[in-house]
Amino acid sequence: MERFNKLYPQYKGSFAKRVVCDDAYAQTIIQDFKVPDKEPHIAVSVDMLETGIDVPEVVNLVFFKYVRSKTKFWQMIGRGTRLCPNLFGEGQHKTHFLIFDYLGNFEFFRVNKDGIEPSVTQSLTEAIFSKRVRLIQALQEAAYMDEPYQKMRTELIDTVVGQINALNTELIAVKLKLQYILKFKDKSSFVYLSSSDVHDLNTNLAPLVYMEETDEQAKSFDNFMYGLMLAQIEAKKAQFKRSKSQLEKTCLELSKRTTIPQVRDKIALINDIGTDEFWESAGILDFERIRLELRDLMKFIVDDGSSRTIYTNLTDEVLTVKEGDELGPAYDFEDYRQKVNRYIENNRDQVAIYKLRHNIPLTAMDYQTLEHIFTGELGTKEDYQREFQDTPFGLLVRKIVKMEYEAACAAFSEFINDQSLNQAQIVFVKKVIDYIVQNGYIDNPADLMRPPFDKPQSLIKLFDSSKQKKIIETINKIKENAIRIVG
Repeated sequence: MERFNKLYPQYKGSFAKRVVCDDAYAQTIIQDFKVPDKEPHIAVSVDMLETGIDVPEVVNLVFFKYVRSKTKFWQMIGRGTRLCPNLFGEGQHKTHFLIFDYLGNFEFFRVNKDGIEPSVTQSLTEAIFSKRVRLIQALQEAAYMDEPYQKMRTELIDTVVGQINALNTELIAVKLKLQYILKFKDKSSFVYLSSSDVHDLNTNLAPLVYMEETDEQAKSFDNFMYGLMLAQIEAKKAQFKRSKSQLEKTCLELSKRTTIPQVRDKIALINDIGTDEFWESAGILDFERIRLELRDLMKFIVDDGSSRTIYTNLTDEVLTVKEGDELGPAYDFEDYRQKVNRYIENNRDQVAIYKLRHNIPLTAMDYQTLEHIFTGELGTKEDYQREFQDTPFGLLVRKIVKMEYEAACAAFSEFINDQSLNQAQIVFVKKVIDYIVQNGYIDNPADLMRPPFDKPQSLIKLFDSSKQKKIIETINKIKENAIRIVG
């Protein structure tokens, strides 16, 4: 962007703009880009414009990064496929668009039709956050109920909650995960962590959090020691053996630097770690003490060999130009159902899908968007009818993407907050909520008379007629919110 603005100063920095998730005004720029008469007219983005944006006026796509995911590649191409009547004047419609592929992605997909789905690499901060969450869950077991373990667990919770509350909710990437921030911003959410809670934290929040710690060697040691603790708790003998050996080597290196005052102060602990007696009884609390006392010493054993900065000035040279080679269809036509499922799973935060996950009624525009996607982009009306018959779009999405736990709880909040309910009634309501979270909705209230709801006591035996009516009304409303159009 700096180069563009220097080459074309007459546009005063507004003709082309950057769109990245770290920019607080990224969403505003996207909305302006969608308006033909507003600037910017060029949007330069990383991973923010591949999906969920519809700008029919786009006629030029520039690919300046390697893409190996088949799904992402065709989503990127899809940004140029929107029709636009009278784009170039009365009767002069958009008939084609151009792709400038600087890094040979088309050549790659001609050879590798199915592409290569990228592996996920954790940052150091993300790895530390994830391990802390796993430790919090592990330390809630009966074996760790003694006060020292619970003190350690409380300290871990304080750290994790502090990182969550420090997130800037003005950033787009953070806003997209706001439901998880609201769920886990209070310490009370960590009284008991289920496996799904751990998954939510490590999948949705771990990539967002940051650490103010600037000592990368200390952070690496934190990550290593947390891994050692988990290896012992989870009885991963091979991993524990490797970690033990690595810790002993680290202490051996430290013992060679006793002229450093900070190392000399900890030499008793450093020497102790190298003994068999230490490892015979070493446990989680011992490892936590080691982490705290030695983390600041790691910078003294980092290879201090100096590196030389190399400056380059490279000029791009166009070697070959290819035009007109046909690229085969992305997917076979018969896998329409698979395409629909994949689209819904990959676009969980698309507005209409987000609303269905959160039990928010659809507007007419939301419905039209789903109709366009299912019977325009991904296939035809005939394809939809063949695979899903007369299933409404909203119910189809709910079946695939389910409903968020918080949304289901909110729908049944009257019962959750009812102090007069006994234990059996609370269990029944929880069972209904869990079913809706896993299935998206209950198709027929009569299902409450069948498994899994009829045991140990049925709806009729547990509740009076007034509460029965309210439960059925709530169930029907949840389903209706996926069908009816508001506004």
